[in-house]
Amino acid sequence: MTSPYDERFRRFSRRVEKVIMIGIAACAIALTAGEILIQYVPARVFLIETERLEGVSDQP
Repeated sequence: MTSPYDERFRRFSRRVEKVIMIGIAACAIALTAGEILIQYVPARVFLIETERLEGVSDQP
């Protein structure tokens, strides 16, 4: 037989675990989206300051 404390802790830990997993998934999605955006030249110029400051064209 489990105590009420154990049951409340188990419910709380499940919620915390779900929030952590959602946070990890959101960070992975944001990282992937950022990497895809960096491949797109107009977005790269907007997102990366050094791209504008270098003065070197990426096209031959």
